[in-house]
Amino acid sequence: MGKKDVEAALARGVEILDELLPLKSWLYFPLLYSACVWAVRRVFDYRERILAWQVWLDPGFVRTKPDGFVLDFFRGSAPLRREYAAEIDRGDLRALRAAFPALYAVIGLEDAFLQALFKPEIDAADYRAIVVEFAVRTARARDAIGPAAADPAFWAALERIGREAASLGLHLLKDADVQDMIVALIKGPSSLGPAIPPEA
Repeated sequence: MGKKDVEAALARGVEILDELLPLKSWLYFPLLYSACVWAVRRVFDYRERILAWQVWLDPGFVRTKPDGFVLDFFRGSAPLRREYAAEIDRGDLRALRAAFPALYAVIGLEDAFLQALFKPEIDAADYRAIVVEFAVRTARARDAIGPAAADPAFWAALERIGREAASLGLHLLKDADVQDMIVALIKGPSSLGPAIPPEA
């Protein structure tokens, strides 16, 4: 059991998702990656865990966070502290609060689905692009996953994919290696573009 076995299991996962989602769906990567994360953690309530990111879309969720919490979030992350240094120095809570909902959901909460959905921006350290794209991309993801999410076979398939990959040693691989493996299976050797539907 090793990297090739895990890769074969994930390839079968792509084939299964091909049957359950629109052809070459832009959601394969976030879904497969989320399934892998939860499988490694031995948490198998996939539906609740993978759809949990939708909770972060509720504006009330972040409005209740005090100013100190928002400031600490930006100050506590070296990349965000660099990117938002001017706003932090000015004490521009209006700008920081505007960016907070997207960045807290993706970076702070480390939601596997959202991190995969915004992988190109995270890899490029383009945090402002996450803020700009967050509402549109998450709304499209919610709409696109909706029909499949209503099908119990979809969740059973994701659980099967995750369990198989975990049983083959997925936990022994670096997170970045797992992401790269999934990207390669979905896209081939080309680099991963933004996780947005082609018509966007």
